[in-house]
Amino acid sequence: MADSLYDRYMKAAAAYRAHASACGRCSPTVARCTAGRELHELFVRLQDAYLARLRRS
Repeated sequence: MADSLYDRYMKAAAAYRAHASACGRCSPTVARCTAGRELHELFVRLQDAYLARLRRS
């Protein structure tokens, strides 16, 4: 069974947090490395989609 949008959103958040804690180049106040930027963008897209779905409900 496919993960729900919420599950994918939470997994993306966890993946980004794990990467950011292990990567010396990523931080909220400093530019992210390529991998960190991609993970963060995925998280943001899924978060936006999830919140848009909540607003429509």
